[in-house]
Amino acid sequence: MNIKKIIVISFALLAILIISIIITVKVIQNNKTEEVTPEQVKMSEVIEDECTEEYEKAQNSTPVVSIEERIAANSQLILKKYYTVCDHTINEYVEMPSELVNMTKEELQAQYPDWEVIGFSPEKVTIYKEFNDECGEHFRLNVEDGKIVVYKINKDGTQSIYEKTNISSEYLTETDLINMQDGGLEIYGIEELNKILEDFE
Repeated sequence: MNIKKIIVISFALLAILIISIIITVKVIQNNKTEEVTPEQVKMSEVIEDECTEEYEKAQNSTPVVSIEERIAANSQLILKKYYTVCDHTINEYVEMPSELVNMTKEELQAQYPDWEVIGFSPEKVTIYKEFNDECGEHFRLNVEDGKIVVYKINKDGTQSIYEKTNISSEYLTETDLINMQDGGLEIYGIEELNKILEDFE
Protein backbone atom coordinates (compact mmCIF):
# COMPACT_ATOMS: atom_id res chain seq x y z
CA MET A 1 0.00 0.00 0.00
CA ASN A 2 1.40 3.33 -0.91
CA ILE A 3 1.90 6.26 1.47
CA LYS A 4 -0.52 8.52 -0.38
CA LYS A 5 -3.40 6.10 0.11
CA ILE A 6 -2.63 5.78 3.83
CA ILE A 7 -2.61 9.56 4.25
CA VAL A 8 -5.91 9.94 2.36
CA ILE A 9 -7.58 7.22 4.43
CA SER A 10 -6.23 8.76 7.65
CA PHE A 11 -7.60 12.21 6.71
CA ALA A 12 -10.97 10.67 5.79
CA LEU A 13 -11.22 8.86 9.14
CA LEU A 14 -10.16 12.00 10.97
CA ALA A 15 -12.77 14.04 9.10
CA ILE A 16 -15.50 11.49 9.96
CA LEU A 17 -14.47 11.55 13.63
CA ILE A 18 -14.59 15.37 13.79
CA ILE A 19 -18.00 15.48 12.07
CA SER A 20 -19.33 12.86 14.52
CA ILE A 21 -18.11 14.90 17.51
CA ILE A 22 -19.71 18.08 16.15
CA ILE A 23 -23.06 16.34 15.53
CA THR A 24 -23.04 14.83 19.05
CA VAL A 25 -22.33 18.21 20.67
CA LYS A 26 -25.15 19.86 18.69
CA VAL A 27 -27.67 17.16 19.68
CA ILE A 28 -26.77 17.54 23.38
CA GLN A 29 -27.08 21.35 23.19
CA ASN A 30 -30.51 21.06 21.50
CA ASN A 31 -31.79 18.73 24.23
CA LYS A 32 -30.63 21.08 26.99
CA THR A 33 -32.10 24.21 25.49
CA GLU A 34 -35.38 22.65 24.38
CA GLU A 35 -38.21 24.66 26.03
CA VAL A 36 -41.61 23.41 27.23
CA THR A 37 -44.40 24.81 25.09
CA PRO A 38 -47.42 26.58 26.66
CA GLU A 39 -49.62 23.74 25.40
CA GLN A 40 -47.51 21.24 27.34
CA VAL A 41 -47.76 23.39 30.52
CA LYS A 42 -51.57 23.58 30.21
CA MET A 43 -51.81 19.83 29.67
CA SER A 44 -49.72 19.25 32.82
CA GLU A 45 -51.97 21.58 34.87
CA VAL A 46 -55.12 19.85 33.63
CA ILE A 47 -53.75 16.42 34.56
CA GLU A 48 -52.70 17.70 38.02
CA ASP A 49 -56.11 19.32 38.60
CA GLU A 50 -57.94 16.14 37.64
CA CYS A 51 -55.75 14.04 39.91
CA THR A 52 -56.23 16.48 42.80
CA GLU A 53 -60.01 16.52 42.33
CA GLU A 54 -60.15 12.72 42.20
CA TYR A 55 -58.05 12.47 45.37
CA GLU A 56 -60.25 14.97 47.23
CA LYS A 57 -63.43 13.17 46.10
CA ALA A 58 -61.98 9.88 47.31
CA GLN A 59 -61.09 11.43 50.69
CA ASN A 60 -64.55 12.98 51.13
CA SER A 61 -66.40 9.85 50.12
CA THR A 62 -64.40 7.56 52.43
CA PRO A 63 -66.74 6.69 55.34
CA VAL A 64 -65.37 7.50 58.79
CA VAL A 65 -65.53 4.40 60.93
CA SER A 66 -66.32 5.30 64.54
CA ILE A 67 -66.68 2.81 67.34
CA GLU A 68 -69.67 3.75 69.48
CA GLU A 69 -69.26 3.33 73.22
CA ARG A 70 -71.47 0.63 74.70
CA ILE A 71 -72.45 -0.24 78.26
CA ALA A 72 -70.20 -2.89 79.79
CA ALA A 73 -71.56 -5.79 81.84
CA ASN A 74 -69.83 -4.63 85.04
CA SER A 75 -70.76 -0.95 84.71
CA GLN A 76 -72.64 1.08 87.31
CA LEU A 77 -75.96 2.85 86.84
CA ILE A 78 -76.54 6.08 88.77
CA LEU A 79 -80.09 7.43 89.03
CA LYS A 80 -79.82 11.15 89.79
CA LYS A 81 -83.21 12.31 91.08
CA TYR A 82 -84.00 15.96 91.72
CA TYR A 83 -87.01 16.74 93.94
CA THR A 84 -88.44 20.21 93.34
CA VAL A 85 -90.46 20.48 96.59
CA CYS A 86 -87.49 20.07 98.95
CA ASP A 87 -84.82 21.09 96.40
CA HIS A 88 -82.76 17.97 97.07
CA THR A 89 -80.89 15.74 94.64
CA ILE A 90 -80.59 12.07 95.54
CA ASN A 91 -78.11 9.74 93.82
CA GLU A 92 -79.16 6.11 93.73
CA TYR A 93 -76.44 3.60 92.78
CA VAL A 94 -77.73 0.36 91.27
CA GLU A 95 -76.34 -2.59 89.38
CA MET A 96 -76.68 -2.31 85.64
CA PRO A 97 -79.75 -4.27 84.48
CA SER A 98 -78.68 -7.04 82.12
CA GLU A 99 -81.06 -5.86 79.39
CA LEU A 100 -79.13 -2.58 79.14
CA VAL A 101 -75.71 -4.19 78.68
CA ASN A 102 -74.16 -3.49 75.26
CA MET A 103 -76.51 -0.57 74.53
CA THR A 104 -75.27 2.71 73.04
CA LYS A 105 -76.14 6.09 74.55
CA GLU A 106 -78.88 6.62 71.95
CA GLU A 107 -80.39 3.18 72.61
CA LEU A 108 -80.38 3.83 76.36
CA GLN A 109 -82.07 7.21 75.87
CA ALA A 110 -84.77 5.52 73.76
CA GLN A 111 -85.24 2.93 76.52
CA TYR A 112 -85.72 5.67 79.16
CA PRO A 113 -87.46 8.57 77.36
CA ASP A 114 -88.53 10.22 80.67
CA TRP A 115 -84.93 10.40 81.87
CA GLU A 116 -81.97 12.37 80.49
CA VAL A 117 -78.67 10.60 79.94
CA ILE A 118 -76.18 13.09 81.43
CA GLY A 119 -73.17 10.79 81.77
CA PHE A 120 -72.18 7.86 79.57
CA SER A 121 -69.12 5.64 79.52
CA PRO A 122 -68.71 1.86 79.36
CA GLU A 123 -67.95 1.82 83.11
CA LYS A 124 -70.53 4.30 84.44
CA VAL A 125 -73.88 5.65 83.24
CA THR A 126 -75.79 8.52 84.88
CA ILE A 127 -79.42 9.35 84.10
CA TYR A 128 -81.33 12.32 85.49
CA LYS A 129 -84.97 13.07 86.21
CA GLU A 130 -86.93 15.76 88.06
CA PHE A 131 -89.79 14.89 90.40
CA ASN A 132 -92.43 17.33 91.62
CA ASP A 133 -92.30 15.86 95.13
CA GLU A 134 -90.19 15.56 98.28
CA CYS A 135 -87.27 13.17 98.24
CA GLY A 136 -88.58 11.19 101.23
CA GLU A 137 -85.05 10.85 102.61
CA HIS A 138 -85.06 13.46 105.37
CA PHE A 139 -83.55 12.27 108.65
CA ARG A 140 -82.87 13.68 112.09
CA LEU A 141 -80.17 12.42 114.44
CA ASN A 142 -80.79 12.66 118.20
CA VAL A 143 -78.95 11.42 121.25
CA GLU A 144 -80.98 9.17 123.53
CA ASP A 145 -79.57 7.26 126.50
CA GLY A 146 -76.02 8.06 125.30
CA LYS A 147 -76.57 6.55 121.84
CA ILE A 148 -77.34 8.07 118.42
CA VAL A 149 -80.89 7.41 117.23
CA VAL A 150 -81.90 8.09 113.61
CA TYR A 151 -85.44 9.35 112.93
CA LYS A 152 -87.04 9.56 109.52
CA ILE A 153 -89.04 12.75 108.91
CA ASN A 154 -92.24 11.92 107.04
CA LYS A 155 -93.82 14.13 104.39
CA ASP A 156 -96.49 15.29 106.85
CA GLY A 157 -93.78 16.53 109.27
CA THR A 158 -94.09 13.67 111.75
CA GLN A 159 -91.11 11.48 112.50
CA SER A 160 -90.60 7.79 113.17
CA ILE A 161 -87.60 5.81 114.39
CA TYR A 162 -85.48 4.71 111.44
CA GLU A 163 -82.53 3.16 113.30
CA LYS A 164 -81.21 2.87 116.85
CA THR A 165 -77.43 2.77 116.49
CA ASN A 166 -74.78 1.54 118.92
CA ILE A 167 -72.71 4.68 118.33
CA SER A 168 -71.96 6.26 121.70
CA SER A 169 -72.37 10.01 122.11
CA GLU A 170 -68.97 10.15 123.85
CA TYR A 171 -67.30 9.95 120.39
CA LEU A 172 -69.08 13.07 119.12
CA THR A 173 -67.52 16.50 118.95
CA GLU A 174 -68.96 19.12 121.24
CA THR A 175 -70.63 20.87 118.28
CA ASP A 176 -72.27 17.65 117.01
CA LEU A 177 -73.46 16.81 120.50
CA ILE A 178 -75.03 20.26 120.94
CA ASN A 179 -76.74 19.99 117.52
CA MET A 180 -78.21 16.59 118.30
CA GLN A 181 -79.47 17.63 121.73
CA ASP A 182 -80.89 20.92 120.45
CA GLY A 183 -83.67 19.62 118.15
CA GLY A 184 -81.53 17.07 116.38
CA LEU A 185 -79.13 17.13 113.41
CA GLU A 186 -81.06 17.13 110.10
CA ILE A 187 -79.67 15.17 107.18
CA TYR A 188 -81.11 14.29 103.79
CA GLY A 189 -80.24 11.33 101.63
CA ILE A 190 -79.33 7.76 102.59
CA GLU A 191 -75.89 8.29 101.12
CA GLU A 192 -75.20 11.32 103.34
CA LEU A 193 -76.70 9.56 106.39
CA ASN A 194 -74.44 6.52 105.98
CA LYS A 195 -71.39 8.74 105.50
CA ILE A 196 -72.09 10.72 108.70
CA LEU A 197 -72.75 7.57 110.76
CA GLU A 198 -69.45 6.12 109.51
CA ASP A 199 -67.66 9.29 110.56
CA PHE A 200 -69.16 9.03 114.06
CA GLU A 201 -68.13 5.39 114.53
